[in-house]
Amino acid sequence: MIVLGYFVVGLGGLVLFWLTNKLSALNCNISAAKSSGLPYRISIIDGVPGYLWLATHDIFLGTLHKFTPSRSWLWPKIAHVHRSWHYAQEMREALGEVYLIVSPGQIFMSCSNAEANVQLTTRRRDFVKPVELYAIVDVFGPSILTTEGEEWRRHRKIVAPAFSEKSNSLVWKESLRQGLEMIEAWSRLDGNTSGKMTVEDTAPYTATMALHVISAAGFGVRHLWAGEDEENLGSNSVPGFNTSKLIGSHTLTFKESLKTLLHSIIWLAIFPTSLLQKSPFKLHKKLLRAFFECHEYFSELSELKMKQIEQGETTEGGTMDVMGPLVKASQRSPEDSKGSYLTKQEVISDSWIILFAGHETSANIAHLSLLFLAIELEKQAHLQRDIDSILGSRPVDEWSYEIDLGRLYNGMVGAVMNETLRLMPPIIDIPKIVRGAPQPLTFDGKTVSVPTSTMIHISAVGVQRNPRYWPSSPSKLSNKTHDLDDWVPEHWFSSAKKGAETTTTSDSGSEDGENTTSFDTSDGLLVPPKGVFLPFAEGARACPGRRFAQVEIIAVLAVIFKTYSLELDVREWASDAQIEKMNKDQRREIYQKGMTKARKLIAASQSEIFLQMRGNYPVRFVKRGEEKFMSCYVE
Repeated sequence: MIVLGYFVVGLGGLVLFWLTNKLSALNCNISAAKSSGLPYRISIIDGVPGYLWLATHDIFLGTLHKFTPSRSWLWPKIAHVHRSWHYAQEMREALGEVYLIVSPGQIFMSCSNAEANVQLTTRRRDFVKPVELYAIVDVFGPSILTTEGEEWRRHRKIVAPAFSEKSNSLVWKESLRQGLEMIEAWSRLDGNTSGKMTVEDTAPYTATMALHVISAAGFGVRHLWAGEDEENLGSNSVPGFNTSKLIGSHTLTFKESLKTLLHSIIWLAIFPTSLLQKSPFKLHKKLLRAFFECHEYFSELSELKMKQIEQGETTEGGTMDVMGPLVKASQRSPEDSKGSYLTKQEVISDSWIILFAGHETSANIAHLSLLFLAIELEKQAHLQRDIDSILGSRPVDEWSYEIDLGRLYNGMVGAVMNETLRLMPPIIDIPKIVRGAPQPLTFDGKTVSVPTSTMIHISAVGVQRNPRYWPSSPSKLSNKTHDLDDWVPEHWFSSAKKGAETTTTSDSGSEDGENTTSFDTSDGLLVPPKGVFLPFAEGARACPGRRFAQVEIIAVLAVIFKTYSLELDVREWASDAQIEKMNKDQRREIYQKGMTKARKLIAASQSEIFLQMRGNYPVRFVKRGEEKFMSCYVE
């Protein structure tokens, strides 16, 4: 009993010590927040939560949400892991465009103010990228995404210029080709023909398409779709990487390795590979196999690129492109390269990041754009009219990168892409942190002080749906006074609020020879003020592959909708035979059910690394003129 008593007293002392430290830290953070001049709220959960709350928040908040009155409370929204997605509007309206969340372990700042965003993205030494948050994708070592300071500048000096106009012209050609081959893949599905295609979920196909584009235009290795003859690859065959034939110690193809790694990458962020090797779980063993295989494939590909360089192969042949400059940099020594070098491991890590980021972003936006267009048939008809006026009856192989791309971007195709990026930004928060001394931040005529060690999220969702910066009308889908939570491509044709950069010729600041060609023209789409439209971030840390992704998405949308229309599959509520007998009003009623379900699926998207839809909605592609529902919405 005496021992038990000592144990209870000791445990109580530890708990008291822990609580005292937490209260002391909270008081210190509250004091810093008060002196900042910014509105704040206190929370026991950090603004950027740890893995424990990430894993358990649904248990607590989901149970609380069943108590109806709690849905109007602010503090559960503050504690929600995905508040930046689900509650960005509510948080901004309740706390302002820039606010703090103060907890014992952290001061967190959210910003959806354009003027402040510009400072946060351009003052690189004052507001630093917290590279520790990128450990989840840092599986092959430091890269352009996961470094800061001089190390980042060294990576960027080599990677950014690789995204040249010559590379982007390859992206255009390859995206057109892959768009056509994706359609062909749909036509080969059971029950489909080239004139009528049902696709249960377009996401896996846009993911494959994006992988094929980045592999061909980024690494010079073309891939085939399922069902295609590998003999068609000819001399461009790379065993395992783009064929089913495996060589050496490989037991998985590159596609199989990549798919496994992408789906389970969080385990590599939580546990070191040495610990996973001891795990008895099959999932962990499969993940490790995929990890080592991917590393080996990237290593082999860099060796292949070096041989191509030595043999004098050029970008005109479609073989050197983005990876070439990385491999060339690995042949230089730090001493005689003036900082323009990479180690062989850094070639692998940068190649991984280029493929990972480029693949996921383009795939998701293409998938979501297709689904939005299937929901909004009137917008789809507008898109098709624009494509016809620009491309006429010319075959795909006569479409011009130099002429047609810019015209497509400045019309409905570009508006569809930009509106999807506005409403569903791939990265919903752009992180920064204050290292060292507190930093002044000036916006709306006042200056505040951002405390030391404050973790900052530039809220892409918050600012991209902020009525202060965007032309809008009353929502047709809700009782809101604005339609910025709705997918309305026409936002991009408004001239009511042109940004200061209307006639700019650059996507972002030029540095280290980065390509600065832009689609933007004075008579094109709306150009929002700086700090307002952030799907590719902004400033020097903006994504160097921005134009790569834009070219890819525009080309694929143009290829599909030049020939096809896309409608939701509503056979859940009525068969094709029943629909044939319906009048226009009855068809609209059935289609409205599909629209409502699809919108709910999109709204339930979640953000882990990238914002992605959970679940799927089947769609049907038909040759233009053979639609069942288009005439219900288009006169």
